[in-house]
Amino acid sequence: MVLLAIWCGIAFLSGCLLTLLLVAPFYKRAVRLATRDVMAVSPLTMPEIRADRDRLRAQFAVAIRRLEVNLEELRTKSAGQSAEFGRQRAEICSLKAELEKRAALIIALRTRQQARRAASKRIVRLTLHLFVRIVKLLLHMFVRSERQRRRALLSSLQGAAGSHARVTRAMSREAA
Repeated sequence: MVLLAIWCGIAFLSGCLLTLLLVAPFYKRAVRLATRDVMAVSPLTMPEIRADRDRLRAQFAVAIRRLEVNLEELRTKSAGQSAEFGRQRAEICSLKAELEKRAALIIALRTRQQARRAASKRIVRLTLHLFVRIVKLLLHMFVRSERQRRRALLSSLQGAAGSHARVTRAMSREAA
Protein backbone atom coordinates (compact mmCIF):
# COMPACT_ATOMS: atom_id res chain seq x y z
CA MET A 1 0.00 0.00 0.00
CA VAL A 2 2.84 2.40 0.72
CA LEU A 3 4.40 1.39 -2.57
CA LEU A 4 1.20 2.36 -4.38
CA ALA A 5 1.17 5.77 -2.70
CA ILE A 6 4.82 6.32 -3.69
CA TRP A 7 4.09 5.39 -7.30
CA CYS A 8 1.09 7.78 -7.33
CA GLY A 9 3.23 10.58 -5.92
CA ILE A 10 5.98 9.98 -8.50
CA ALA A 11 3.37 10.01 -11.30
CA PHE A 12 1.87 13.21 -10.03
CA LEU A 13 5.20 14.99 -9.73
CA SER A 14 6.21 13.79 -13.20
CA GLY A 15 2.96 15.18 -14.62
CA CYS A 16 3.59 18.54 -12.95
CA LEU A 17 7.15 18.68 -14.34
CA LEU A 18 5.98 17.77 -17.81
CA THR A 19 3.23 20.44 -17.59
CA LEU A 20 5.77 23.09 -16.58
CA LEU A 21 7.97 22.15 -19.52
CA LEU A 22 5.06 22.36 -22.00
CA VAL A 23 3.40 25.46 -20.50
CA ALA A 24 6.54 27.63 -20.70
CA PRO A 25 6.63 27.79 -24.56
CA PHE A 26 2.87 28.49 -24.73
CA TYR A 27 3.24 31.28 -22.17
CA LYS A 28 6.17 32.82 -24.04
CA ARG A 29 4.18 32.76 -27.28
CA ALA A 30 1.13 34.39 -25.61
CA VAL A 31 3.36 37.14 -24.14
CA ARG A 32 5.02 37.71 -27.51
CA LEU A 33 1.64 38.00 -29.32
CA ALA A 34 0.19 40.32 -26.66
CA THR A 35 3.29 42.52 -26.80
CA ARG A 36 3.07 42.71 -30.59
CA ASP A 37 -0.64 43.68 -30.38
CA VAL A 38 0.08 46.36 -27.78
CA MET A 39 2.98 47.69 -29.84
CA ALA A 40 0.79 47.78 -32.95
CA VAL A 41 -1.84 49.80 -31.14
CA SER A 42 0.40 52.20 -29.24
CA PRO A 43 2.75 54.57 -31.03
CA LEU A 44 6.44 54.08 -30.54
CA THR A 45 7.88 57.40 -31.60
CA MET A 46 7.29 60.92 -30.28
CA PRO A 47 5.67 62.20 -33.52
CA GLU A 48 3.30 59.23 -33.46
CA ILE A 49 2.41 60.03 -29.84
CA ARG A 50 1.79 63.69 -30.78
CA ALA A 51 -0.27 62.65 -33.80
CA ASP A 52 -2.31 60.28 -31.64
CA ARG A 53 -2.85 63.00 -29.05
CA ASP A 54 -3.84 65.48 -31.79
CA ARG A 55 -6.26 62.92 -33.23
CA LEU A 56 -7.87 62.50 -29.80
CA ARG A 57 -8.09 66.30 -29.40
CA ALA A 58 -9.69 66.61 -32.83
CA GLN A 59 -12.22 63.88 -32.03
CA PHE A 60 -13.00 65.66 -28.76
CA ALA A 61 -13.33 69.03 -30.55
CA VAL A 62 -15.68 67.51 -33.14
CA ALA A 63 -17.79 65.95 -30.36
CA ILE A 64 -17.89 69.32 -28.52
CA ARG A 65 -18.89 71.13 -31.75
CA ARG A 66 -21.68 68.60 -32.37
CA LEU A 67 -22.94 69.21 -28.85
CA GLU A 68 -22.78 72.99 -29.38
CA VAL A 69 -24.72 72.69 -32.66
CA ASN A 70 -27.32 70.47 -30.98
CA LEU A 71 -27.55 72.92 -28.09
CA GLU A 72 -28.04 75.84 -30.48
CA GLU A 73 -30.74 73.91 -32.37
CA LEU A 74 -32.48 73.11 -29.10
CA ARG A 75 -32.31 76.77 -28.04
CA THR A 76 -33.78 77.85 -31.38
CA LYS A 77 -36.47 75.23 -31.11
CA SER A 78 -37.19 76.26 -27.51
CA ALA A 79 -37.45 79.93 -28.52
CA GLY A 80 -39.85 78.99 -31.33
CA GLN A 81 -41.94 76.93 -28.97
CA SER A 82 -41.96 79.77 -26.42
CA ALA A 83 -43.15 82.18 -29.11
CA GLU A 84 -45.81 79.71 -30.19
CA PHE A 85 -46.80 79.22 -26.57
CA GLY A 86 -47.11 82.98 -26.09
CA ARG A 87 -49.19 83.33 -29.25
CA GLN A 88 -51.46 80.50 -28.14
CA ARG A 89 -51.77 82.05 -24.67
CA ALA A 90 -52.77 85.39 -26.23
CA GLU A 91 -55.29 83.60 -28.45
CA ILE A 92 -56.68 81.77 -25.42
CA CYS A 93 -57.04 85.07 -23.55
CA SER A 94 -58.84 86.68 -26.49
CA LEU A 95 -61.11 83.64 -26.83
CA LYS A 96 -61.88 83.79 -23.10
CA ALA A 97 -62.74 87.47 -23.39
CA GLU A 98 -64.98 86.74 -26.37
CA LEU A 99 -66.58 83.87 -24.47
CA GLU A 100 -67.27 86.16 -21.51
CA LYS A 101 -68.82 88.76 -23.84
CA ARG A 102 -71.01 86.12 -25.42
CA ALA A 103 -72.00 84.78 -22.01
CA ALA A 104 -72.98 88.30 -20.94
CA LEU A 105 -74.92 88.73 -24.19
CA ILE A 106 -76.68 85.40 -23.63
CA ILE A 107 -77.62 86.46 -20.10
CA ALA A 108 -78.90 89.82 -21.39
CA LEU A 109 -80.90 88.13 -24.15
CA ARG A 110 -82.36 85.62 -21.71
CA THR A 111 -83.33 88.44 -19.36
CA ARG A 112 -84.89 90.34 -22.25
CA GLN A 113 -86.71 87.19 -23.37
CA GLN A 114 -88.04 86.62 -19.86
CA ALA A 115 -89.17 90.25 -19.69
CA ARG A 116 -90.90 89.87 -23.06
CA ARG A 117 -92.57 86.68 -21.94
CA ALA A 118 -93.76 88.37 -18.76
CA ALA A 119 -94.99 91.36 -20.80
CA SER A 120 -96.74 89.11 -23.31
CA LYS A 121 -98.37 87.16 -20.47
CA ARG A 122 -99.49 90.44 -18.92
CA ILE A 123 -100.78 91.64 -22.29
CA VAL A 124 -102.69 88.39 -22.75
CA ARG A 125 -104.17 88.69 -19.25
CA LEU A 126 -105.10 92.32 -19.81
CA THR A 127 -106.57 91.48 -23.22
CA LEU A 128 -108.62 88.67 -21.70
CA HIS A 129 -109.70 90.93 -18.88
CA LEU A 130 -110.63 93.65 -21.39
CA PHE A 131 -112.46 91.09 -23.53
CA VAL A 132 -114.42 89.91 -20.50
CA ARG A 133 -115.26 93.51 -19.61
CA ILE A 134 -116.36 94.22 -23.19
CA VAL A 135 -118.51 91.06 -23.21
CA LYS A 136 -120.04 92.07 -19.87
CA LEU A 137 -120.64 95.59 -21.16
CA LEU A 138 -122.23 94.26 -24.36
CA LEU A 139 -124.33 91.85 -22.33
CA HIS A 140 -125.33 94.67 -20.01
CA MET A 141 -126.19 96.88 -22.99
CA PHE A 142 -128.14 94.05 -24.56
CA VAL A 143 -130.03 93.40 -21.33
CA ARG A 144 -130.67 97.11 -20.93
CA SER A 145 -131.89 97.50 -24.49
CA GLU A 146 -134.08 94.44 -24.00
CA ARG A 147 -135.51 95.99 -20.86
CA GLN A 148 -136.09 99.26 -22.68
CA ARG A 149 -137.68 97.42 -25.59
CA ARG A 150 -139.86 95.46 -23.18
CA ARG A 151 -140.80 98.63 -21.33
CA ALA A 152 -141.61 100.34 -24.59
CA LEU A 153 -143.56 97.28 -25.71
CA LEU A 154 -145.24 97.07 -22.33
CA SER A 155 -146.05 100.74 -22.31
CA SER A 156 -147.35 100.52 -25.89
CA LEU A 157 -149.35 97.48 -24.89
CA GLN A 158 -150.55 99.27 -21.81
CA GLY A 159 -151.34 102.29 -23.93
CA ALA A 160 -153.12 100.07 -26.42
CA ALA A 161 -154.89 98.26 -23.58
CA GLY A 162 -155.81 101.58 -22.03
CA SER A 163 -157.13 102.87 -25.32
CA HIS A 164 -158.88 99.55 -25.89
CA ALA A 165 -160.41 99.85 -22.45
CA ARG A 166 -161.44 103.38 -23.23
CA VAL A 167 -162.86 102.31 -26.52
CA THR A 168 -164.75 99.45 -24.89
CA ARG A 169 -166.01 101.75 -22.16
CA ALA A 170 -167.04 104.25 -24.70
CA MET A 171 -168.74 101.52 -26.66
CA SER A 172 -170.42 100.19 -23.62
CA ARG A 173 -171.58 103.64 -22.78
CA GLU A 174 -172.92 104.17 -26.18
CA ALA A 175 -174.64 100.89 -26.10
CA ALA A 176 -176.19 101.63 -22.86
